Amino acid sequence: MAIFCVFLQTASVYSKSYPIYFYDQIIRDFSPVSSVVLGVSGHSLILDTGKADGVNRGDLFEIYGRGSPVLSKTREVIGYLKRPIATIRVIRTEDNRSTCRVVSTKAPLRVGEPATRYSDMTAAFVSRSKSDSGKKLLGKLEELFPDLIWLNPSDVPSDILDSRSMKTLGIDLLFALEPDGLKVYGPDLGLLHKYPAFRSGGGLPGRDLKGALAGKAKRWKFKTNIREFNLANAHLIGRLLEDTIQIDILDLDGDGRPEIVYLLPSAIYVSPYRNQGRPVGYRFSGPGRPVNFSASGPGGWIAVNVLIDGAGMRSMLLRYQHSSLRAVETDINLWLAFMDRDGDRRRESFLGQSFDVNAMFGAKIYLMQASQKGISYIERIKEPRGFSVIRSIWSDTNGDGVPELCTVGRTGKLLVYENGELVWSSPGPISPGLSRDNLSKQLVSLDIDRNGLPELLFSEVPERGPSLAGDSLMSLGWTAGEYVLKAVTPPVGAHICGLAEVQDQIILGVVWQDPRVAGKKESLLYLLGQLGSGLHS
Repeated sequence: MAIFCVFLQTASVYSKSYPIYFYDQIIRDFSPVSSVVLGVSGHSLILDTGKADGVNRGDLFEIYGRGSPVLSKTREVIGYLKRPIATIRVIRTEDNRSTCRVVSTKAPLRVGEPATRYSDMTAAFVSRSKSDSGKKLLGKLEELFPDLIWLNPSDVPSDILDSRSMKTLGIDLLFALEPDGLKVYGPDLGLLHKYPAFRSGGGLPGRDLKGALAGKAKRWKFKTNIREFNLANAHLIGRLLEDTIQIDILDLDGDGRPEIVYLLPSAIYVSPYRNQGRPVGYRFSGPGRPVNFSASGPGGWIAVNVLIDGAGMRSMLLRYQHSSLRAVETDINLWLAFMDRDGDRRRESFLGQSFDVNAMFGAKIYLMQASQKGISYIERIKEPRGFSVIRSIWSDTNGDGVPELCTVGRTGKLLVYENGELVWSSPGPISPGLSRDNLSKQLVSLDIDRNGLPELLFSEVPERGPSLAGDSLMSLGWTAGEYVLKAVTPPVGAHICGLAEVQDQIILGVVWQDPRVAGKKESLLYLLGQLGSGLHS
């Protein structure tokens, strides 16, 4: 099975509707989070939720006291209604707790009182955009957040400009639709969140493939802002008529020419990337299903993880040399991965992790060495709880000279550790929680704008079951002294199966339903853009 190079002309698509990701991010930022007051000191409080729960600095919580009693038919007290007594703002977050400051209060605050994020607060919506989508957006917000008390838009002037106006109108949250997107302000009119509105159809180009022309491989050099990439400008450069598990592109054997490696349910193949040459493969036999692979050049090493559900692993070490692919060692009861632990962009560290029948990824992690004779063990290493060798990467995103460990935890959140301490957590899951069908996560560290600070690129998978919107391409970067999570693309309408840098170009692999044959999937390769050119276009 060869990768065919194709060229496809596409036109930009415009949609007035907001993409699914737009709402997904708002849900993460404003969904209720239940908490309890751990400590009170003057106007400061401690809550028992923090970064690991998706709590962010600036979040607002409502504290509840005991309200009127609830009586049974026999007039017995069976409970009490919750009574909002204070609004507090998060000023500092730790892993499992948050420090807050009182914004307003109606009664003394006590340890043990419950608190809920963005609940029973007065919210208003104004539209300062010429777009006619304000009414539809308000309806969606009211549907998403019924715990907020929404004011009638006719009672809210569109020119609220100061905190005094907010206080006079009794507004805790102001959702303002402006020409550059949706902005949400707090009680003092401080900006809480900003959601730039995408103006693309939310799908990759090339669904109608009738115009695709097979031709000679060609290198495109075009400028684009890859931070806010319009996928309608991407170039389709390759196609596999298979449902591909994973794709990677690298100079595997050190000959100066990159190879494309692609994993299918039945075999793994290596083929010259955009050059003449037949692919070579290794077909799987025996029990289990392949989950993912990792490759390391220039030695030609490939580690393939094959999971036997409920039983263990039969992972394998392969080597690509002289245009041939052979097995060096098989039936290994460990998760295997080639990783870059020191930030030099070379995957020279070979790690193994024990298999746990309940948690999938065990606590024992080993530094190993691959050779012609097989695998040898060097030493056991320690990583944070929940670490996984196939859901992690090291990247010096903040530029302090020490690569941070970025890993996807068991709940699907992206976690960043530095020197063993958790320093950042994504507001919500970037992937569904750990399950037999959702194990591997591809993360790539790239200096997109060539400013010396690499960004972490990865796909965000819809949290709640299959989504027609598909995955989104995300980035985590370091801006103004803090980690910033951004959407690089709207949802692409497909599953992202590969992400690679080749000769300063970003390549994206996706899997979706073949529009020509019902029930058949195909895998497509897209050239997204040139590194370093985007910020100057």
